[in-house]
Parts: sequence; structure tokens; C-alpha cells
Amino acid sequence: MIQIKTYFKVSVLFLTSLYTQAQCEVFKSEIADVKKYMLQVSQLSDSLRPASEIASFNAKFSTARFSTKTVLLLMGQAVTAADEAVLLASEAQYDSQSCGLVEAMSYSIDAERHAIDARDFSSEAFENVKSASKARNLGNLQFYMRKAQRIIREAINSADASAYAAEIAHYSCSHDEDHASLDK
Repeated sequence: MIQIKTYFKVSVLFLTSLYTQAQCEVFKSEIADVKKYMLQVSQLSDSLRPASEIASFNAKFSTARFSTKTVLLLMGQAVTAADEAVLLASEAQYDSQSCGLVEAMSYSIDAERHAIDARDFSSEAFENVKSASKARNLGNLQFYMRKAQRIIREAINSADASAYAAEIAHYSCSHDEDHASLDK
């Protein structure tokens, strides 16, 4: 009877470790996707800079409006990617608790916080670009586009910070002694 209890305890311990390892793999997958989407937000926001510069400083209304439409399209894609990143970052932050590594939890919280900031900045910039595309004169169009440019810079910074935190969280989620926490 004692052997059966021992075998049962060992098997429960083994299954628990498998479950924890599986949760860590889920976390790694989600946090890698957060990084991918945040890099996409950063790249899309960065690639719309030439068009937003033209829209902000061009002297012809028709050229500025055409550039505004290009910025609107790219900014919409950036907002969609940022929304997806926030959802994945939230799930990854929850799954990081199952992993049990302090660094993974800490950096996943940072990744989520910066992803939320990037989404909020992207959404605000998108609203300004929408207002610029509806503007009836060049002055209003340029006002909204310049305002959006400042916000886009903040979105890029937040997206880069989130991608960096996601990368560190992914790297930290290892149960090897090579790069896991040594202060335990």
C-alpha cells in the first residue's frame, strides 16, 4: 500500500511538472506573438512618416489629402495590430504566473503596459488622421496631421518598449540555470 501511495505521489508530481512546462510553452508562444505585433505597429507607424510629412507640410490641398488617405490606411493597420497585441499580452501575463519565474512575470507586465500605451497612442493618432482626412481646408488638415505625428512618435516608442519587454520575458521563461534568476 505504501508503494502505491509513493507511485501515486511521484506520478502527480511528474504530471504537475508537465503541466507547468506546457503553460510555459503557451506563455512563450503568446509573448513571442506580442513582440511580433508590437514590431509590426512600430514598422507600420514608421513607414507612414513620409506620407504624414507630406500631408503636414505640403502647400497643395489635393496632395496633402491624398497623403492623409495613405496615412489613414497604414494607421488603421497599426491600430489593429496594437489591439491584437494587447489581447495577447493580457493572456501572456496571466500565463506567466503559471510559469512561476519572477522575471517572466515582471517583463510580461511591462510588455502589457507598454502595449496598452501603444494601442492608446495609435488609436488617438488614428482619430486625428481621420479628422485630418475630413478637413475642408489645408490649415485644419495640417493641424490634425502634425498633432498625429507627435502621437505617432509616442506610439512607436511604446511599441518598441513593449517588444523589448516581450523579448526579455520570452528569454527569462527558462527553467535552466543558464539565464534564469539566481537570486532565489
